[in-house]
Amino acid sequence: MESRLALAMALSLGIIVGFQVLFPQQNPQPVATEAGSAPIAGDPAAAVAGQPDAPAATASAAAVSAPAQAELPPGPIVEVSGPLFRARVVSRGGRLAGFELTEYQKDPAPGAGPYDLVRDQGAGPLALLWRNEAGAVVDDRSVLYEVTTSAAEARPGQPAVITMKGVTSTGATITKILQLPADSYRLDFQVATQGLPATPLAVGWSRGQHAHKAQADVEGPVGYFDGKLHSFDASTMTETEVVEGLASWAGYAEHYFLTAIVPAGRERLKLVASVGDGAGQATVWTEGPATTLRYGLFLGPKSFGELEKAGGDLTQAVDLGWFWFVAKPLLLALRMIHGLVGNYGWAIILLTAAIRLAFYPVNKKQIDAMKGMQRIQPEVKKLQERHKDDREKLNAEMMELYRRHKVNPLAGCLPMLIQLPVFIGLYNVLLQSIELRHAPFFGWMLDLSQPDRLGTLAIPFVEPAGIPVMTLLMGASMLLQQKMTPSTADPSQQKVMMIMPVVFTVMFVNFPAGLVLYWLSNNVLSIAQQALSDRNGK
Repeated sequence: MESRLALAMALSLGIIVGFQVLFPQQNPQPVATEAGSAPIAGDPAAAVAGQPDAPAATASAAAVSAPAQAELPPGPIVEVSGPLFRARVVSRGGRLAGFELTEYQKDPAPGAGPYDLVRDQGAGPLALLWRNEAGAVVDDRSVLYEVTTSAAEARPGQPAVITMKGVTSTGATITKILQLPADSYRLDFQVATQGLPATPLAVGWSRGQHAHKAQADVEGPVGYFDGKLHSFDASTMTETEVVEGLASWAGYAEHYFLTAIVPAGRERLKLVASVGDGAGQATVWTEGPATTLRYGLFLGPKSFGELEKAGGDLTQAVDLGWFWFVAKPLLLALRMIHGLVGNYGWAIILLTAAIRLAFYPVNKKQIDAMKGMQRIQPEVKKLQERHKDDREKLNAEMMELYRRHKVNPLAGCLPMLIQLPVFIGLYNVLLQSIELRHAPFFGWMLDLSQPDRLGTLAIPFVEPAGIPVMTLLMGASMLLQQKMTPSTADPSQQKVMMIMPVVFTVMFVNFPAGLVLYWLSNNVLSIAQQALSDRNGK
């Protein structure tokens, strides 16, 4: 049991560190924007200025006297809908004013309405950025585009096309074209410019942060560069971060949704991740001067099926950890069981039971080994007292004792190591899979992706308010499991270890209910196997 707890403690420590990464405090500086609009969130100017041929930025937001974006009239709004979405484009800045996913509600309550990927703050979604003659980074937020659409509705085989044409204050022309198919979350986005300075171009996506989020939720700029996933948590960022290299895609990720710019093939790009005014911003720059851009644009759920269909290594946006090769089959198994029982709560319980059954022989050997060690513990203590001054003699006598009683001291921890990839793989599946979003179990548990709460009683450190019933049951099951499991520790050590259920209960109190359900189910099945072993006298 000690080895099991030590392993669990190590894993838990890794989880805590992952959620509480701290960055050095540094306040980003504002940059100038096209026609004197408001500063862009963060400091992409500083990041782009690192290019060898880029002049130093001389314009500053302090010199701007024109009204901020919030004071500018948005202009006409054009709407286009399809089976999967409803898009709204505003003419001021040629921005997406909304992109609602009709198959996903914003919360589990009936009639809550579709989830909107746009929570606009800062430069706005689909901003175009470049450098002016003075070398300052500017964007098109104050450009009033003429917006037209080929159809008000996207139909199978007949995508809707939104065209935006605008003129900057310097007389340069910008044309944006957004093509929206009916049966895919992957759009086509094109930009053509004429009259801008010879400069790299960038597409930006800003996202206002959630006021409240679960402990496991992370959102912010993200990109897949040189075969490696780079992600940033906008809620903890305090300075601008830059990633550059061969990009498969780059954009902005939420826990269950993704906005990604996808080049036709791997292309050298630069991702500038910044924060400001409660918004995170991902800005994707070309490597050198450009007059046109053409990207795929994925706006949708982080569902393996949809991400695979969209291509471009987008499946890497679902981070299943080191043991992804184990996690993926477990996700498929979870979905298959759900197809049979129609409830993800029961699917988690049944999958946990199937895993315990598969590892029953291994766990039995672990229990038998621990009981064997417990039986010979009096003799071990006698040997330790007899040879306390002769380490070499003690080791020899201990090995003979193990051989005589056919006990292997390593047999208690090896089974746990064998199960470790499955344990971590399923942990990541339950933490990352969109399938659990708004998935009910029973009673008050309406969303397995959120912490379980009964009522609205305010409890310290419990967010949101309510009684964490299943987490308390999990802690109680750990306590019972500890008392039932054979131990070779002395009484004082056993008392110290009894604090572990309390530690785990506090740690899991704000974790998703699906993850807690898995841990609770595994504990109950472990208790049942231990009780069966005790009854059989083995």
